[in-house]
Amino acid sequence: MSAALAFLLALAPPASAALSINASVNKTAVGLDDNIVLTVSVSADAASLPEPELPSMPRFNVHSAGRSQSMAFSNGRISNSAEYTFVLVPRLIGNAVIPPISVRSGSETHQTEPIAVTVTRPNEAPPQGAAPAAPGRPRPPRARAPGSGGTPPVFVTAEADNKTPYVNEQVVYNVRFHYSVPLMGNAEWSPPDTTGMLSEDLPPSGNQSTVIDGRNYNISEVKLALFALTPGKKLIGRGTIRCQVQKGVDVDPFASDFFRQFFAAGLTMAEPVALQTKPIELAVRPLPEAGKPAGFSGAVGSFKLRAELDRAAVKAGDAVNLTVTVDGAGNFKALGELALPEMPEFRVYETVTSLNQAKDGGGVRGSKVYKTVVVPKVSGDLRVPAIPFHYFDPARGRYVSLSSPPLDLQVAPGEAAAAPVGFSATSGPGPSAITTLAEDIRHVHSRAGSDGAAALAARIAGAGWLHAFPALLLLASGGFAYRRDVLEQDPAGVRARRAARAAAERLARSRKAAGLSEASALVGEALVGYLADKLSVPPSGLTLRQAVELLRRRWPRLPEGHLDQFRRLWAEMERLRYAPNTLRDAEVEELRDAVAELLKIVEEDTA
Repeated sequence: MSAALAFLLALAPPASAALSINASVNKTAVGLDDNIVLTVSVSADAASLPEPELPSMPRFNVHSAGRSQSMAFSNGRISNSAEYTFVLVPRLIGNAVIPPISVRSGSETHQTEPIAVTVTRPNEAPPQGAAPAAPGRPRPPRARAPGSGGTPPVFVTAEADNKTPYVNEQVVYNVRFHYSVPLMGNAEWSPPDTTGMLSEDLPPSGNQSTVIDGRNYNISEVKLALFALTPGKKLIGRGTIRCQVQKGVDVDPFASDFFRQFFAAGLTMAEPVALQTKPIELAVRPLPEAGKPAGFSGAVGSFKLRAELDRAAVKAGDAVNLTVTVDGAGNFKALGELALPEMPEFRVYETVTSLNQAKDGGGVRGSKVYKTVVVPKVSGDLRVPAIPFHYFDPARGRYVSLSSPPLDLQVAPGEAAAAPVGFSATSGPGPSAITTLAEDIRHVHSRAGSDGAAALAARIAGAGWLHAFPALLLLASGGFAYRRDVLEQDPAGVRARRAARAAAERLARSRKAAGLSEASALVGEALVGYLADKLSVPPSGLTLRQAVELLRRRWPRLPEGHLDQFRRLWAEMERLRYAPNTLRDAEVEELRDAVAELLKIVEEDTA
């Protein structure tokens, strides 16, 4: 069983053959004081997309600037695409290459083409110090510590915009690197330790300048968005900036090698400098219990909610896309599943989410989109109820409850269709009318030799043991009737005991199905029908979330790995259902075998 379980847990939805990846930049020539925007696009006809793998780029500092994703259902096909944005800050002057960016699809690897980039000198050289050195004795720049009588030529500062945030509230950590001397190449940044916090890299802002103590400074910024996961004291550790500053050569007119020093005065050397930020302590506050809504799932920030249907009029049985969008500012990765209201007139399928995230100097913004396929089961003027969403607004210090307006849908009667196999109970046999085909009279004839039948009857009458057979038959029929009465009093138990056999029959029929669509549908019916029979609920409208909750409630000791595998197989079943044009024999066969193995293991663990 362990080997089968390992196989099931390792099973992942197969990637579509239509997977593609592309990369582009906004410019191929950039100054050392500028940056490049790299956009990586991944698309496929699948419900989930693998993330691109960035190669090593030692000539650039790479910053993630957000991602956006879009998904659409059209003519039974899923179209899914995602864009990842990165900001590349050059570190060295010269020709550079952005290596191929890869994405893995099962055992295959797809790559982009390399991109050539030229890094040139800045348009304007960094300003020199205001106080020139005395002629004949140029002095190299020295970084002096603050408080030593002046501002050093290179130094770093760090600050957090909020030192008493709530749990999951965004904190922008800003590091400012000041330099008033030329740099030999670009600076290298090592971020601080942020244990207990989720860290999001924010794109750098443009170079700035300022005047301190009469000296002109260039300023480069590094920003992080931090989200504390638990209340209490959190420490932002020391960040480190390493750079190489330009170092001149001292000329001493009284030295014995004065002429050698004099002719070398025009030469420069690189002096390594390492700067560290001061640690910052945060006092993270817990979210208040007072006023917390019942459906609150942990969202913290400022959000808006909207919902829409892709069609206003359909026929009963047609699929409709319900799209709910939450947008605003905050940690979108912490947003959980959206709690949809009860919709008994609809068959509700599993929700698919996509994340659109943008980053700027102010933090993380974007939207999270929840798409759910709903199928009306009845005709008439139907209504999707208001969808609630709750979040905590740290700026106002209170909980906010939003709800979308109800959505109306006109549903016309659909065409009559046969009931799905295994999705409805069949009634028992009822009385049937008897049609008389013919009438006749069989006359009794008396003839010679008929005494043999009378002799046989006499012998049977003399066999006393044979008279026990009717009594045994009567007892057996009585026992059968008693068992039937007991089973009728426990229909849930009967369904649960017969769940595995019914699923096995559907899986067997799927092997003999004429087409891949029919085969995959039977596999899906086997999985959903098994869960419905096992949990004694109607299969129509059963969602994965309901099934998992009922399994946990019925069998608390059921391994979590089984539930994870139910989720994987359900997602794969939905993918095949809404993308029938992408079906392959290997996919259906793999799904069928995985369902059979999982049901066998669950039967053993719930026996």
